[in-house]
Amino acid sequence: MSLKILVVDDASFTRDLIRRTLRKQFPAVEIEDAVNGRKAQQMLTKTQFDMVLCDWEMPEMTGVELLKWCREQPKYKKEDVPFVMITSRGDKSHVVEAVQSGVTDYLGKPFSSEQLVNKVISAAKKHNLERKLSSQKPRESSAPGGVSSASLDVLMGAGKSNSVQATKFTNPDAPAVSVKDVKIPTIVRFENKQFRCMVIQFSKTEATMFIKSDDVVPQVLGQAVLDLEYKGVVNRLNYYIQSVATTEKKHDSTFLTVILSLIDQDSEKEAFISQLFDSL
Repeated sequence: MSLKILVVDDASFTRDLIRRTLRKQFPAVEIEDAVNGRKAQQMLTKTQFDMVLCDWEMPEMTGVELLKWCREQPKYKKEDVPFVMITSRGDKSHVVEAVQSGVTDYLGKPFSSEQLVNKVISAAKKHNLERKLSSQKPRESSAPGGVSSASLDVLMGAGKSNSVQATKFTNPDAPAVSVKDVKIPTIVRFENKQFRCMVIQFSKTEATMFIKSDDVVPQVLGQAVLDLEYKGVVNRLNYYIQSVATTEKKHDSTFLTVILSLIDQDSEKEAFISQLFDSL
């Protein structure tokens, strides 16, 4: 039997991000989600879940209230079912409250795909659920490193880009996703602000780019809208921000390397991306 995980968060974007990350890493896992603690309570009563990943701050019933309720149920005792709290509340008092309420582990927001996967693996090991998880550890890969000053010319529309290695967390047994080195000047939007950018690597699920940002620094797990053109048609594609790194070895660099992961699951947009990718 495969592992059953319940994801509880009132933000649809976060639920989708967690679901996509886990399905990509653990294809055999069954994942359901709930918009708040009250809905989760109903689902937990009807179905036996093997693990719960839950936000703290939610309407109707908070994450810690759901945690306390779970630990009072015979089938959701701490020793039987891992409960991972996912929240921006990282101060000592809240951590202590979660621990005293029976939490298994704690993951602070914002978090990376790697951190999420590692927490799930760790929780599974604590409860001898590795076999149900049915997946190996994430493949080791390099995070985006520093980029020489010559690469800054790429953003401005000149010169040749340096290759930037994207961090991927995929099933090691799955076929490798093709990534192409490109040079596509276009527009990206973060926090409703528009930026010029240069896409330097592109796949059907990810895009790596250079941007120049003097005031707004893209936030990991934030949303991005990227304009891409194929045969005269411009499509606005929805991504989430997987990682952000400076291109120079100084903290106040205005030139950034940003890696985006695709959110859109629309068949028309997927066809558009596939055609664009094949044409590059």
